[in-house]
Amino acid sequence: MANSNISVNIDANSVMRQFEEQQTVYVPKKKNSFDVKNYLNTRLTDGESSKTMVIRLLPFSPEGGTPFKKVWIHTVKVDKEISAGGWRTFVCPIHNGFDNKCPFCETAEQAKKMKFEATTEAEKKKYNDIEFTNRAKEAWIVRVIERGHEEDGVKFWLFNHSRKKDGPYDKIMNLYNQRWNAGLAKGKENNIFDVNDGKDLILTVSKDSNNKTVIQVTDDDERSPLSENYEQACAWISDPKEWNTVYVAKPYDYTSIIVCGGIPVWDNEKHGWVDKTQRNAEKETAEQKDISENYTEQTKDYSNFEEDEPLKF
Repeated sequence: MANSNISVNIDANSVMRQFEEQQTVYVPKKKNSFDVKNYLNTRLTDGESSKTMVIRLLPFSPEGGTPFKKVWIHTVKVDKEISAGGWRTFVCPIHNGFDNKCPFCETAEQAKKMKFEATTEAEKKKYNDIEFTNRAKEAWIVRVIERGHEEDGVKFWLFNHSRKKDGPYDKIMNLYNQRWNAGLAKGKENNIFDVNDGKDLILTVSKDSNNKTVIQVTDDDERSPLSENYEQACAWISDPKEWNTVYVAKPYDYTSIIVCGGIPVWDNEKHGWVDKTQRNAEKETAEQKDISENYTEQTKDYSNFEEDEPLKF
């Protein structure tokens, strides 16, 4: 490899500044077609007990800085026709600054008001559960290159923020801090996120005793550049694909149906999203009305009909 360092990098100061903010601050508060190659798939398939993935973090911005982006999501229970697992994650348009309305946030806010107005503990618990289910929650997104699948290009990995500090972000930062402090003890900087001389991360995905997905994180033994090909590394870093074109905020009328437990389907006549069950009911009613309006009553009496001779075939 030519002795050329990439000028854009994952800056150690930016990483630590963001990490320190997470220790003290908690604020609870363009569209591409779907392409599976845009996503880092950490899910285990049926019959798969564990798997190992190797990734390299990229600066989240083409200008460099930290690899982590804080976002807000809604993870809600849905009909299995929408998601086989029974749960679906939606990007919050309000908290991420895309729009000023969100049916999940509106439902959570209304439930919060009703909780304070409730007169029994049962009512308070019911509205508290509704509020918790629908309120926006913190998550992280990183841009990565998946080793062994470099031909896929830049992928996005979305994972939940853990208030218990045991999520992927915390595990990655714990590893980062261990290596950084060990380097300082020897009088040198040891930034494992460095794109010129950093380390790949090894993810081990498995299930715990409660069937919950657990991701362990460690780093490769060897230091290496993002790519041996300087031009390829620069192309990955400057990839213009943005996270909100991969995780697209759904339209208000779509999520309004989701929040009510329905199944959104597109209606060409109404030019919008409608609930599947309601549409089917309306269709059946219309068909019954059409049959009723076009039904012709029998006016001739055939009760005494007699054949003159047998029919011939």
